[in-house]
Amino acid sequence: MTDQPAKFTVRNDAFFDCMEPGATLEVVANGFGFTEGPIWHPREKWLLFSDIMESRQYKWSKADGLTPFRMPSNQANGNFFDAEGQIVSCEHASSSLVLHDHDGKRVKPIATHFEGKELNSPNDVVRDNAGRIWFTDPTFGRIREPLGILREPMLDFQGLFRLDPDGSLHAVIRDFQQPNGLCFSADGRRLFVNDSWGEHIRVFDLKDDGSVTGGEVWADITGDGEGVPDGMKCTQDDKILCNGPGGVHILSQTGETLGVILMPEKSTNFCFGDDGLSTLYVTASTSVYRIPTKMVGLAMI
Repeated sequence: MTDQPAKFTVRNDAFFDCMEPGATLEVVANGFGFTEGPIWHPREKWLLFSDIMESRQYKWSKADGLTPFRMPSNQANGNFFDAEGQIVSCEHASSSLVLHDHDGKRVKPIATHFEGKELNSPNDVVRDNAGRIWFTDPTFGRIREPLGILREPMLDFQGLFRLDPDGSLHAVIRDFQQPNGLCFSADGRRLFVNDSWGEHIRVFDLKDDGSVTGGEVWADITGDGEGVPDGMKCTQDDKILCNGPGGVHILSQTGETLGVILMPEKSTNFCFGDDGLSTLYVTASTSVYRIPTKMVGLAMI
C-alpha cells in the first residue's frame, strides 16, 4: 500500500479552510486486523492505537517506528489519557475500562460493572477538565464476533457513563441506540456524543457537578461509502470531525458538514498529532494513515 493524493467530497467551499487541495494521504503502517482508538502524546511524540481484531495495542513514532505496547489487549478499542497522563483503554472482551499504570505492563480495571451487572463493551473514552472520565458503552463487543466475544448483554440499555475521581460510576444518559464516539468542545462546556445506529451526533451541556442537560440532535452524519458515526474530535476553533460514510466528516461550529476526507478503507477513528497538532492520524481497517490539515486539534494531555 502506497501514499496517494487525498480525495475529498466537498459540500461547502469553507472545507478548503480546513484542508489543502493537494494534500497527500500517507500510509503510516498496515497489515492489521481492525485498527481503532488512536491517541497522540504531544510531548513524547508517539501514537498509540488498538487492533481490536488481533487483540493488540501498538505504539508508533518517527524515531522508533512500530513497536508493541500490549499483547493481548482483551480486544481493546478506544484509548485516552487520565489526569496523570496514564493511558485508559476500553476493552471489548472483558467489558471493562482499564488503566495502564506501568506502561502497558500492568493493567488496573477501573470500571467493570454498573448496579451489579457487567458493562456492555466500553467503546470510546475522553476526560473532562475536572478529571472525570466519560465513556460510551454500546453492545458491539458482544454482537460482533471478530471484535469481541458473542454473549448476551446484562444491562438493558446502551449508555453514556461518567467515572468520577472518587471511583464512583454514573450512567448519565441511557437512551442511545449504540453510542460510539465522543468529544468535548474547546472550552470543555459541551459534550458531543454520536450514535452509530442513529447516524447522528447529539450535544449536551456539561454542568460543574458533572450532570448534563440537552441532548438534542446536533448533526446528521450521512453520505456515500462505508462507515457509520464513530471516532470524533474537536478543533481549537470548535469544528467537529467525525468518522462516517466514506471517511472523516468535517463539520462547522453550527453542525453543517463542510466535506469529507475520503479514505481507501472503512475509517474508524482518528486524532490530531505531530508538532502543532495539525496532522490527522486516521485508523482505517487494516491500516493507519496520516494527512496534513489546516486545522489545529486539542491536546489530550
